[in-house]
Amino acid sequence: MSKPDSLSRRQFIAGFGGIAAVAGLGLVGCGGSSAPDAAADGAAAGSESVSGTVNCSGATSFQKLVESAAAEFEEKYPDVTVAITGGGSGQGLSDVKDGKAQIGRSDVFAEEKLGADAAAKLEDHTVAVVGMGPIVNSNVDVDDLTTEQLKGIFTGAITDWSEVGGTAGKIQVIERKAGSGTRATFEAAVLAGEKAPDSFAPVAEEDSSGTVVEKIQATEGAISYLAFSYFDDTKFKALKVDGVEPTAENVCSGKFNIWAYEHMYTAADADAAAKAFVDFMMSDDVQGSLVEEEGFIPASDMKVAKDAKGNVTTK
Repeated sequence: MSKPDSLSRRQFIAGFGGIAAVAGLGLVGCGGSSAPDAAADGAAAGSESVSGTVNCSGATSFQKLVESAAAEFEEKYPDVTVAITGGGSGQGLSDVKDGKAQIGRSDVFAEEKLGADAAAKLEDHTVAVVGMGPIVNSNVDVDDLTTEQLKGIFTGAITDWSEVGGTAGKIQVIERKAGSGTRATFEAAVLAGEKAPDSFAPVAEEDSSGTVVEKIQATEGAISYLAFSYFDDTKFKALKVDGVEPTAENVCSGKFNIWAYEHMYTAADADAAAKAFVDFMMSDDVQGSLVEEEGFIPASDMKVAKDAKGNVTTK
């Protein structure tokens, strides 16, 4: 049973009754994570004095994590409602910049979407790391693609599965819309600055990860990409890239290079309710267990780091 990407947490609890289980690959953390404890006790302190609604929009790649955290947060802060909507990273960043949301979720650094001046006015809170990888319809008989093959597929140069070792059949590309941080992360790692020609037309461009899951199941010969947190081998197949499995361990070590930080951006003068929720996201309640339970990676587990220009260095 899938849930909509635009959903308040209170609605989510009523419909689903708790944290969703995620099946598939890449969902185990790197191990030995040391969660930050600076805000661990902050949620309980002063909870009675914080009230209001926190509007949180943006990236759908870690929306499930935020929804699950919001359920716990609202138990500690009964006078606060966290209203969670999707729309993609670009939407979240625009919303927080324009004051339409107190928190904007993004898979990319704000300066990549808004420019340096606008980004400098926002506070960046890195709540997790997300691995992302290519997925195909379960009937596609390909298990591994090289980065060059992926580039060819997502620029229209490769159009049939027989060209990459599979059974002959048209490759149906399902893309994310242009404002998607998941798309930006995937293209940065795979296309490396190259652009698809105007003549290339994917069969669909979706604005949410949940819709990609539905499309990939329903479309023969389909290929797309998703965050590890959406991987479910009962619904589709996740591919190796250059022979490397899409797992949290391989992301942490730098062997698998399609990944991003999960950012929650706030205005510098964010209100008390928004600050409390961000503090809760950074607390041991979330970082110590929920991050990995929902298929993400604690940033403290990473052995490599990435800057806003995409440069990766060893810690």
